[in-house]
Amino acid sequence: MYRRLRTRCEARVRELDIPTPFDVSELCRRLESRRGRSISLLPIELPPDGPCGLWVSTDAADYIFYEARTSVLHQEHIVLHEIGHLLCEHDAAPVLGAAASESLLPSLDPRMVQQVLGRTHYTAVEEREAELIATLILGRAHRQALDPDPIISGDTAGVLARIEQSLGRRPRRLE
Repeated sequence: MYRRLRTRCEARVRELDIPTPFDVSELCRRLESRRGRSISLLPIELPPDGPCGLWVSTDAADYIFYEARTSVLHQEHIVLHEIGHLLCEHDAAPVLGAAASESLLPSLDPRMVQQVLGRTHYTAVEEREAELIATLILGRAHRQALDPDPIISGDTAGVLARIEQSLGRRPRRLE
């Protein structure tokens, strides 16, 4: 089951135009262009016992809320996790009451939020899928940042090829 999930997620990530150097806001701009819908990234102070991020999709736009009181690296991962839900077109079930909706997302119609917000009701598979997509995007972004074709020879090339194979990457062709 994990192999199929990983294959599905890798295919979605391969379709992305990941910026180099990596910038999550630029990735969102590229996704907006591809999808023809705006994506707003909004830091928010979420309840300690609540989710770290939320994806709200309306008829006109997507909103990704992420915890404002955490590190930049964690915020980036939260946003990418929510992008994973967005890319997979996961549906969300209503979980917040009207009062909670109004306090967390005051600029959005509480009835609309009730219909689209539900991060805690995603299935375990959907959560794993979103998390894996976030991890794959970050992995690909950081690999792109490295020199793509270092000069490697001898025993080092064989060791590198075995490591890449064990991580599920195709070994480089060394000439």
